Parts: sequence; C-alpha cells; structure tokens
Amino acid sequence: MSDKTLPEFPEADERGLAFHVAQTAVGAADIAIPGAGYALQQLVGHYVGAPLEKRREEWFRLVGSAILDLQESVEGFDPASLSRNEEFISCVYEATHLAMKTHREFKREALKNAVLNIALGLNLDETLRGRFMNCIDSFSGSHIRVLSVLQNPRSFEACTRAASSLYMGAQITVIRAEISEQEVSPEVMGVIVADLVREGFIDGGLNTMVSGGSILAGRTTGTGNAFLRFVTAPGELATD
Repeated sequence: MSDKTLPEFPEADERGLAFHVAQTAVGAADIAIPGAGYALQQLVGHYVGAPLEKRREEWFRLVGSAILDLQESVEGFDPASLSRNEEFISCVYEATHLAMKTHREFKREALKNAVLNIALGLNLDETLRGRFMNCIDSFSGSHIRVLSVLQNPRSFEACTRAASSLYMGAQITVIRAEISEQEVSPEVMGVIVADLVREGFIDGGLNTMVSGGSILAGRTTGTGNAFLRFVTAPGELATD
C-alpha cells in the first residue's frame, strides 16, 4: 500500500476522483428557470439549489471519509486504482443519484456501503446491481431489518428464546420476538414480507406452520444474501 494517504474530501482539488464525479453526476446547484426574473432565480437558488448542494457535499464527504478508512484498515487497498475501475464509477454515479433523492439516513448508509463493497472488489452482475439499487430506493429501513433477521433467526437471542417454548408454530412468532408490533405493525409487516417474496429475497411467507429446528431456519435466498452483503458495511455481515 502507498505511504501517501488521501487528503480530506477534495472540495476544490480538480484532480480528485470525488470532485470529478461530483461535478458530473448531479449538478444540484445549477438550477436555472428560463424567463424567470432575478428575484425568483435568487429565491430558487437560495431555498432549493443551496440545500441540494449541501446534500451533495455531505454525501461525497461521507463516501470520501469511508474510502479513507478503507485505506487505513484494508491491507493492499489503493484508492488510486478506483479512478480506473469502471464498475466503481458506475456505482458511485447511481448511488449519488439516489442519495440526492433522500434524506433517510439508512438509505445513505446502504448506498455508501454499496459503493465501498464495489470498491473492495465485490463482483455483481450489472442487472443485479441495478435491481439492488432500485430496492435501496424503494425499501424502508424495516425491509432491511426484517431481511437481516430472516437471514439467521438463530443468531438473535429473542428468537431462540421464543422458539424454545414452541414445539410447532409459524415462523412469524419467533420473528416477532425480535421485531415487535410496535416497531413494525402487522399491516406493514405484511407489505414487507410480500415485497421480499416478490423480489426473490426470501423463499415464501412466514405464516406456514413448521416444527422443530425449522422455526429458526434462515429464510433468505442466494439473491437475498447477496443484497444484504451489498448494503452492509464491509466486514460487518455475519456469516454463520
């Protein structure tokens, strides 16, 4: 790894990768209304353009800081190589577009993690990457929470405790031990499960009666596991 470390977010350094992507991905502050008067242009620039520009700067600062952390923590990772990584550039472009659309912190974290995982060499088919980006855009934080629990219910103490008193039951019972109805209402849970089934992230609903160890069995598919890896910070996803 190079002895040189990257500078802080390159706000004015035209040689910086983030600067170039920021300049081309979303021209947030360059808002013009043809035929509008000076006062209206100033109003739009101040109350629309400026907040969007701030959002864009915060997004690139988040990504830039995370890449610096990778440089410090991942042996052999060289940020200089990212400028030649077309998949990474495409991912940053797509993630930037979505990050500009949202104020939701979990979405920005998921998008940042996606960028970092691609930077570290995660290989995804272009169709899957686009599909996963669309899911980040349309999912709520509860979608990812439910999917994470369904990947390995056995790793959640509340689920294993609930299962210990059951000989037979629906898996939703042990999932509800970890995710209460106060956190996710029954109506919303139904929507989330339907969405996860539709996307092929889990292999069916949670209300079928099962027995024995099946009640704690993981329910995510290979595609669902790949999505979780995509949106989870490098090194944080449990593998057992």
